[in-house]
Amino acid sequence: METDLPVVQRFRSHPSVLYHIRQFIRERASAAALDEETTNDLLLAVSEACANSMLHTSTAMIRVSFNRRRGCVEVEVADDGVFRRRAPMIDGAGGHGIPLMTALVDELTIREGTRRRPGTLVRLVKCPES
Repeated sequence: METDLPVVQRFRSHPSVLYHIRQFIRERASAAALDEETTNDLLLAVSEACANSMLHTSTAMIRVSFNRRRGCVEVEVADDGVFRRRAPMIDGAGGHGIPLMTALVDELTIREGTRRRPGTLVRLVKCPES
């Protein structure tokens, strides 16, 4: 895979839009000739990042970008929100999103939006097995 220009799409921040975000990732993964396992891992990780943005910020829009870079795929999920770190709940009632995303991708980076500088960016990198 060569490095391509990122494909960027904006989505309304509402749970009903998760289907459309998954369709966007599926289409880009297909165009990048990713295997089924890699695609499924990306779909779940991106869905989690977007759902977290929708649930935990008051952002109106989410920007999702898909880029191929040196044999890997990089997906960024950006919003205008403030990042609020939550510890996993002992009773299993949530807080497992970051460990889940970490398990599904090769690299996870979170640039936390703050009150002084809103805008959280989640960067997910997945490198398909050759």
